[in-house]
Amino acid sequence: MADSKRKRKLEDAKSEAKKPKIESFEPQWSDHELVAEQLGLGLNVAKNVVKLFEDGNTVPFIARYRRDVTNNLDAEQLRAVKDTCEEISALRGKIGSVLKQLDKSGVLNEQLRRSVVNSRSIEELEYIYAPYKSGSKRTLAERAKEQGLEAPALALLNNTKRVRFDDFVKIDDGLDIKAVKNGIAHIIAAVISTDSEILSSLREFRKKANIIIKTKKAATKHKVENSEKFDNYFDFEVPLKYIKPHQVLAINRGENLKILSVKVVLPDSLFNEFRKKCDKWTSLRGDRVRQDVVKRAIEDSYQRLVKPLIKREIRAELKQNAERASCQVFSSNLKDLLLAPPLRGQTILGLDPGFTNGCKLALISPLGDLIDQNIIYPHKRKNNDDVTIIRDMLLENNCELIALGNGTACRQTEEWLSDLIKSQVFSPLDVKYTVVREEGASIYSCSPEAKKEFPTIDPNIISAVSLARRLQDPLAELVKIEPKHLGVGMYQHDIKKRQLEEALNDVVSECVSFVGVDLNTASRCLLRHVAGLSDKKAQQIIDYRAENGPFISRQQLLKVSGIGQKIFTQCAGFVRVVPPSGETMKYNKLDSTNIHPESYEMATKLLKMFNLRLCDIGTTGFITIAKREVPKLDLSKLSQMFGSNEQTLRLILDAFCQPLNYDLRSDYDKKPVFKKGLIEISDLKSGIVLTGVVTNVTHFGSFVDIGVGINGLIHVSKSNGLDLHLGNKVEVKVLSIDVEKKRIGLQALKILN
Repeated sequence: MADSKRKRKLEDAKSEAKKPKIESFEPQWSDHELVAEQLGLGLNVAKNVVKLFEDGNTVPFIARYRRDVTNNLDAEQLRAVKDTCEEISALRGKIGSVLKQLDKSGVLNEQLRRSVVNSRSIEELEYIYAPYKSGSKRTLAERAKEQGLEAPALALLNNTKRVRFDDFVKIDDGLDIKAVKNGIAHIIAAVISTDSEILSSLREFRKKANIIIKTKKAATKHKVENSEKFDNYFDFEVPLKYIKPHQVLAINRGENLKILSVKVVLPDSLFNEFRKKCDKWTSLRGDRVRQDVVKRAIEDSYQRLVKPLIKREIRAELKQNAERASCQVFSSNLKDLLLAPPLRGQTILGLDPGFTNGCKLALISPLGDLIDQNIIYPHKRKNNDDVTIIRDMLLENNCELIALGNGTACRQTEEWLSDLIKSQVFSPLDVKYTVVREEGASIYSCSPEAKKEFPTIDPNIISAVSLARRLQDPLAELVKIEPKHLGVGMYQHDIKKRQLEEALNDVVSECVSFVGVDLNTASRCLLRHVAGLSDKKAQQIIDYRAENGPFISRQQLLKVSGIGQKIFTQCAGFVRVVPPSGETMKYNKLDSTNIHPESYEMATKLLKMFNLRLCDIGTTGFITIAKREVPKLDLSKLSQMFGSNEQTLRLILDAFCQPLNYDLRSDYDKKPVFKKGLIEISDLKSGIVLTGVVTNVTHFGSFVDIGVGINGLIHVSKSNGLDLHLGNKVEVKVLSIDVEKKRIGLQALKILN
């Protein structure tokens, strides 16, 4: 009896040892290999960037201070890697949960485990797992397995022994010779269709194949609302490699609304490649019956299983790439908006237009403080009181700049202002105005942040303050608003909310970090967007500042509660400590540059080489010498001498050539366009040349404000090869005018800034 128990335990142990392990799994691919494959990066670069992200580094930190190991990837490219890493992480998690579920169901064998583990996309994994899901419809292969045909099918496929079909005939169960052959063929087809080597090869081959995307109007008896918006796709055909992201999103939306039907057309060359890869089975010797069954199974595998999988993968990749490209458009527009040059040292009147509730006026000082406010009703009452109010506000404060919100009543208020300027009501002041985007202003005006700063001020007035401040310092003002409320793109409803918000928040962090913030004056709103910091850490910095006085060095950050070496490394290069005038002795001037503390030792060696003093950094004489000497240097030899890399040396030397607290926005010549008058759409004629400002950029073209109340569109085919960005001042030619549909077609002539 004891021997029997021992024998049973031994058999159980052997059986358990043969079971595939699912606690840890390692696919044939690595994360960096998938990143390199999907984004077209070199393997070493992909490996380095993936490792940097795994170690907790931020996009701004990597983009500025680790360029030597990323082959100079910019922030946008790094965000694409980060997104891909997150997708791969989700795939790994899904693989783990599928393995556990299959093991729990008792169907996990080594072949199935290998297929699951080596899945290179969610679509492929779902395809492999689909037959085993509880409640799912049984596949033809599953039915054949239940009839006991798996062993002969695998023996026949691998040619391990001769299979006699007669041995598996069960007439009572409806299993005749034909059914046996079909069942075996179905099992073989399923095995072939989940072969990771073949799927990987096809995935690589289809990158070069001539695949076509076709769409047409869906057959329906019911009229679908707004279907005319998709008329460009009612008879549409384009090679896969030429389809544009905005077309993919439009097609997907039309399909979801049952307005369009979509077809992916695969070339015959793809099947030929598939058949070639199946030679590892067809080349095995065997009788004619075996060859016929395997050949039929190969064709069935491609037509019924592999071909639909390839089409699903193509559609999924198109959607994923289109969403990613749309996020990039949003990100690029937001970046241009945030990095608009500040208009410092100016008194500005913010004017938030309205009809019934009037136009809200808020006049701010050169430091951004509210110094006067009022509400006027130029569209409701016809008297001179409103004119007197706005004139007196401007004259008493010597203010010549007006920031006019682009919301309700903007056009009518612009006409009213234009008439006042033409009538010289504001003389002797040379008053000008510019139209400012007001997206998010009303949301900010009701936020806790606004109420804290303006506890007794009407939210409508706070909106007007925000408009004026958006001219003075766009970045400092716009970081108070969630980026999704800033209206900087299109197709936002076609992108996953979390994906879009993360992309936009990353851009805000990049812009704030690259511009840099003064550690002693920055608001919590600015600090919380610095790379490595959070809202909590920002507040802790402000609390430390209030309790201990101004920071005198970056190193002091390590004394702030919750900021350790890891966070310090990420944020230190993006915060600055600017010495007060006449108090430079106890300050390290390097703390006022974008040189990272980890490079201070090298920067000091370079100073000695130039015979320059640390305390003179940022002075006119220092900058003159640096600009004269730096171009003469051989960075390759210098990097060998200092045991460093050219990218880090270049960053240090560039900082030597810049004034203290250098603001990169000064390099962006996208200052607002101020006007004294306006034109009407009725004044437009085809061929007329105008100046406008780019207000939005999409994949199909750029929208331009030409001052007529309706933005014109420069279609990509009419962009004249110009790389347009939000905020660009452009010279355009009017091509077409449709007053009824409110459409103006433009052609780009040249960028004016």
